[in-house]
Amino acid sequence: MDDKDLLKDKILDEIDDTQYDWFALPHQGLVPDYFIRYWDLAEMVHDYFDEPFYKPKRTPPEQLQ
Repeated sequence: MDDKDLLKDKILDEIDDTQYDWFALPHQGLVPDYFIRYWDLAEMVHDYFDEPFYKPKRTPPEQLQ
């Protein structure tokens, strides 16, 4: 198995895990951070298609106040 196949399996596993957690975790009183999950998924998809992924910098705290 080459890297492309492993990455494809990892993408599919991430989608499956996220869908399962969408239904299962609220029954346990937990809520996953979907923003981080989808961000990681976007990075993997960009890597799979050999496209550059622009990751913006975090917002400085002084701009949040």
